Amino acid sequence: MEKHFDKKFINIVSLLLRSLLLIAFVAVILHMFIGIYYSVVGAVNSPSSIETYIYSFIDIIVEDSLLAVVIFEIYESVVEFFHGEGDTILYIINGAISFTAREIIVTVFTVHIFRIVNVYEIIGFSILIFALVASRYLLVISGAGKNEL
Repeated sequence: MEKHFDKKFINIVSLLLRSLLLIAFVAVILHMFIGIYYSVVGAVNSPSSIETYIYSFIDIIVEDSLLAVVIFEIYESVVEFFHGEGDTILYIINGAISFTAREIIVTVFTVHIFRIVNVYEIIGFSILIFALVASRYLLVISGAGKNEL
């Protein structure tokens, strides 16, 4: 009886997390389309500042697309974790790498738009990516990720 309850509880938590991640994914896509709409409307209504709206347009597409990829990586990790398949730690590391790469790209776009550079932030993110990639590599060569490759 207790094992049956545990299985039901795990299924409910899995469903809840997957549902929330799907809602987040849809919200990001919706946010992207709304941002694109306002960028286009802004460019049409204010042709003198069209360059700002073009950068805003590109920034919205890149940021939200990368965030959607990160959410997808997390979703994949949750599904694999609750089904007990694969090596979940690799999915978590993949998600962390995607998120950190997204932050570097967003920082570079911010530098391009606002002309403000935070070198320490970019260096910190780069060190984090190196550590994550090294960890993933060590897990894969140790055999922890043999189902992954």
